[in-house]
Amino acid sequence: MTVDVLVAGLGPVGAVLTAMLGERGVSVLAVDRATSPYPRPRAAGLDEEVLRLLVRLPGMAGLLDEVQPSNRATFVGPDRRLLLAAGQGPAELGVPVGAFLHQPSLERALRAGIADLPSVDVRLGTGVSGLREGAEAVEVDLDDGSVAEARFVVGCDGAASTVRSLIGAGYEGTTFAQPWLVIDVRSAEPLPVPPDIAFVLDPRRPGVTMPMPGGHRWEWMLLPGEDPDQMTRPETVTRLLSAWIDPDTVTIERATVYTFHARMASRWRVGRVLLAGDAAHAMPPFAGQGLASGIRDVAALAWRLTEVLTGQCGQEVLDDYEQERRPQVAAITTRAIRAGRVVQTTSPTRAALLRTTLRSVAHTPGLSHALRSGAARPRTRLPQASQPSRGGGRWAGRILPNPRVRTLDGRTGRLDDLLGLSWALLGLGVDPSGGVPSPAQAWVENRGAMLLTISRPGQEAHPSSSCPIVEDLDGTVLRMMSRRGRPLVAVVRPDRYLLGVFPPARLPGVLTSPGSP
Repeated sequence: MTVDVLVAGLGPVGAVLTAMLGERGVSVLAVDRATSPYPRPRAAGLDEEVLRLLVRLPGMAGLLDEVQPSNRATFVGPDRRLLLAAGQGPAELGVPVGAFLHQPSLERALRAGIADLPSVDVRLGTGVSGLREGAEAVEVDLDDGSVAEARFVVGCDGAASTVRSLIGAGYEGTTFAQPWLVIDVRSAEPLPVPPDIAFVLDPRRPGVTMPMPGGHRWEWMLLPGEDPDQMTRPETVTRLLSAWIDPDTVTIERATVYTFHARMASRWRVGRVLLAGDAAHAMPPFAGQGLASGIRDVAALAWRLTEVLTGQCGQEVLDDYEQERRPQVAAITTRAIRAGRVVQTTSPTRAALLRTTLRSVAHTPGLSHALRSGAARPRTRLPQASQPSRGGGRWAGRILPNPRVRTLDGRTGRLDDLLGLSWALLGLGVDPSGGVPSPAQAWVENRGAMLLTISRPGQEAHPSSSCPIVEDLDGTVLRMMSRRGRPLVAVVRPDRYLLGVFPPARLPGVLTSPGSP
């Protein structure tokens, strides 16, 4: 069997990569040693950027009906009284700004969507045992004794990645000694618990509590000398839950002790073999970005692999994947470690000082508003080192909003409804195709880039355009125009990040210059 890409590991990250490649017509063989998705929940939440990517995948149209939206994170004291609430900001991507999920349900939906993709073959109950790279492809030994050939291999096979070991990449960083107990419950009825994620700043036993679709999750830090096996026994679980709910009203879905890691693979690519998700990095859970980071990995990788496979780019674009994602993951990991230090405070003196500080912040004009509104939330932006200097302005590397739009014949929807799987050129008050010379026009045609003209709602005289015109009903895309209102063109990558916003005259040089995508 010869395929374009072999994906090792069909957890959520591998499944998303398989779906993204499969919907682009790339031939994929996905293998996994397990015969079914992991039956118990692990990841609990996703942010709006990842939700936006997921709802467009095959089989995932009903995702938003299955998740529980989240608008803020809270910090509470030992008495569970609110100390501080941090909002997540306005929803500008057409999905909730955050949501809690049931991971097994997510994985089942992903696999159901993959099953309908004609270019995808899934082989369960077998994994990768050997790799031999040639000039044009990689020979892959599988556990069942067969050999597959793939032009590229992507290891999405978790923190204990076999693929990472086979390419000789290290897994550098720290495994933290502090264990935590996680308890997931299922309940047919709503529980008398906080509707938001809550960090319980109790020095006697720090904890975290969060809702999940159809249930709830609690996490408690183990104290020195406590036996992990003892902590997962029914009597211990019942005792801990009794402080919050009546344990007889719920079903215990999972009770386990885990330790967390902050690790990064020394290399994410060796020739035709790449790593993504936990195979490339692992981080503490306190930023809630573990699964989201893995899905961002494959979103950044899928379109690059597609363009290499179709001859639109050379393999060097695959190096850009790690150069872009590594600093993003490192920054999130650092943030998670810092948050963990706060949450895990067991010193009564430090905990009291922290509570006082949070109360003060909550009552400080300006700062409290910024926190409640989400204005203080870190915003994702591609690292400058991964963005070749093209003069794309302050929007370069930022995520494209997904406003409500209206076509000239009166139909309404989201901007994403009109964008394809490839690049997009959005004319902000101008025809993006006007006057583009042949080299740039060939770039657009080869990639099947979507061309749209974005206009203001109710604009009496729409700009003349040879491509579809849509009205930005929310104004979130049009705000990328300069204050003078001069015409600009936004160049949007397939993963919805902006390459930049440019005057039309600059567009040919941007798209055809050395180092262009």
